[in-house]
Amino acid sequence: MGDPDGLDGRVFATLNRVREHGGEQWWLYASTCSACGQNWMIAQDERIHDNFVLKRVEPADMERIVQTSEWPGDFLHYGEVLRIEREFGKVAHFADPRSPALVDTIHDLRRERPDISIEDIAFALAISAESTERLLRM
Repeated sequence: MGDPDGLDGRVFATLNRVREHGGEQWWLYASTCSACGQNWMIAQDERIHDNFVLKRVEPADMERIVQTSEWPGDFLHYGEVLRIEREFGKVAHFADPRSPALVDTIHDLRRERPDISIEDIAFALAISAESTERLLRM
């Protein structure tokens, strides 16, 4: 995203939100494209890397999302969204190494997955293991 030609804006102008997951999965929602009718599950991370992660959703899956709030497993864990962003997207580097966003996210990742390693957290946040350990104590 961040295309100087405005492609990202044009794409998102066609995506109509159908359902927000809400609750603990505040980053997750489902949309349908008004141009082609394709359904999408979208993870929107505004806290750390400021990326969007999209996955096509089959009509049967979209129906389950809308009718029964049954979501596919992709993107249900914030740590997984951060890992995907780190592996496939552009990542942020915080000017403030003690940013509250980093501290809050580290604690959220530990709540979400208590056994997550320091190295996995550091990778997801694009910071060093030493910085992760220091922020974990905050």
